[in-house]
Amino acid sequence: MSTKPFGPSVDRRQFIRIAGSVAATAIISPLFSRPAWAADPFEDLVAKAKSAGENRVVMAGGTGAYVDMVNKYFYEPFTKATGISVENVGGSYGDRIAKLMAMKKLGTVQWDMISTSADYLTPTITPMLRDLNSCRLVPEVLRNGVPGSCLGRAVTFDMGAAVLAYDTRKFPGGGPQNWVDFWNTKRFPGPRAMPNFGVPWWPMIAALLADGVPSDRLFPLDMDRAFRKLDVIKPDVTVWWNSGDQSQQVFRNGEVVMGMMLSGRVARLQEQGLPLKTIWNGAPLDSSVWAAVNGGPHPNATLALLDFIYTRPEAHAQYMRASKAATAMQPALVYLTPAEKERLAVSPSNWSQVVRIDPNWLAKYGATAQERWVNWIGA
Repeated sequence: MSTKPFGPSVDRRQFIRIAGSVAATAIISPLFSRPAWAADPFEDLVAKAKSAGENRVVMAGGTGAYVDMVNKYFYEPFTKATGISVENVGGSYGDRIAKLMAMKKLGTVQWDMISTSADYLTPTITPMLRDLNSCRLVPEVLRNGVPGSCLGRAVTFDMGAAVLAYDTRKFPGGGPQNWVDFWNTKRFPGPRAMPNFGVPWWPMIAALLADGVPSDRLFPLDMDRAFRKLDVIKPDVTVWWNSGDQSQQVFRNGEVVMGMMLSGRVARLQEQGLPLKTIWNGAPLDSSVWAAVNGGPHPNATLALLDFIYTRPEAHAQYMRASKAATAMQPALVYLTPAEKERLAVSPSNWSQVVRIDPNWLAKYGATAQERWVNWIGA
């Protein structure tokens, strides 16, 4: 695979496989001006929304610092440009999917959009999402998105990875360099943190790498072997975090010395002065997607918001700078410095170490993995 994920040499099918595993306006300032060519399709979508009396979009988009940034760079400018408000609903990836499934079952869909991990785009979930007609309904995704941004019933928003992070003050002689070291509690003692928010294949991948499985032979995941290895580390994992904010707080409080956490969260702690080291070796890819919900109450306004998101490269660059996560807006990369790009998952040195999730395995075994995880974590 190319180590230039957004360059012209990218193989489109490769990126689609990876992604499957996975703003301001001119009213505010010229920095966020919308290109002239974006006006017609965007204005058409807004006009349809207004003629249908759609004055808001209900987005199931998570909580915490992530939503604050999305609101600042995208939701608020969209509202100022259109008069259409964006109402955010919180919850973890797993919670949002479960609630959407319940809504569909009851026939009372209250959400227009959902932000979730690309890992959840399985045959169980995708029928609940609107077919974007190969993104012809949101043409700016095709115009400005990186190859593979359009996922049929969703569009890629941002990308990071679940990295290994450790507090350098706890290991003055050098800390862990891979998941084998993470499991080595004698050489690297101290409490650990791992995620428990609906993506059990992340810790399973770490466990298998720690058990000697080569990164290119992880899938299909040997769940029996993974859980046996997780049994070994479980007593030393004192925090099973279920939100990005919590994963940061346990480092701030000194509750843990190392953990698996999202790369953008680590970078923000580093900027705040916390001496954390990021290890990309074996980090599972985390790719978030935005999708329109089938049967949502504001379908035209929803398409207008999706289209708007892909017309603001400068805003994307500011979001990347603030969140430390790469978005799928290809023109935005020219606004970043080389140093800023190096902190992103799509930096060639990092990208070559990231573990891609096999969407075919997820489609077949994701539900089983979830069930096994719930039973294991509660035991």
